[in-house]
Amino acid sequence: MKHFWTHKERIPEGYGYGQFSLAHLLWITATVIFTVLAVFFYQVLPYQNRIVFLRTIAASLIISDIIKMIVIKVTGINVWDYLPLELCSFAAYFIVCDSLWTGNSVLPQLLLTLFFPAAIMAVFFPTTSTLPSFNFHTIHQFFFHGLIIIYVAVRFFASEITLSYIGLWRSVLIACALAAIMYVVDTKFDKNFMFLRDSYGNVMLDIIYNKTKGNIGYIGGLVCFSIVVMHIFFFIFKLIEILLLN
Repeated sequence: MKHFWTHKERIPEGYGYGQFSLAHLLWITATVIFTVLAVFFYQVLPYQNRIVFLRTIAASLIISDIIKMIVIKVTGINVWDYLPLELCSFAAYFIVCDSLWTGNSVLPQLLLTLFFPAAIMAVFFPTTSTLPSFNFHTIHQFFFHGLIIIYVAVRFFASEITLSYIGLWRSVLIACALAAIMYVVDTKFDKNFMFLRDSYGNVMLDIIYNKTKGNIGYIGGLVCFSIVVMHIFFFIFKLIEILLLN
């Protein structure tokens, strides 16, 4: 419990659970198990209860981020560096909108092709690996991104998300527009929201950053990487849709 509330800016070396360590693999396993259970649970729910389920996840995402901001502020970390303006924070905002207007056609595919892969990446390449496995920020990392994964997975396997290739490119354009806006914010206020100026120790982003030598090359690398990943997930889910859900 000594370092339960400690932020990664202040954690001494040697306390991290480590990338793909046993503790990390247990967190991944827990995420998979809860997602599978949620998918089966959601399948048997009547429509009105499904709405409650989705809105509960949406509310939990927002509340958990508010609690995180409070913890950061109380523990003396500069809260302006950790505002909820990361890609998966935007996922929470779009999930709230989707849970309120489940009949829309744009948001579900955006969640599946953009935010679901981002949440998967966050679980497999967490930015909290320098922290203990039993730490508030570690728990928040897997809880928050796990909820995003669960939300999208239950809707997809309930055949509530229709995939189209045109929709995929609509998601790409929305992602690029969002990144462009946040890059302006990052540059103007000297921040690194959405990891647009620095990889910030993320193992996967480190590879892109080092290969592209940073700066504009890094942005280009991020865009190309994101488009490739979005296509990979699109075709995986399209194959599942064809083979299992039709």
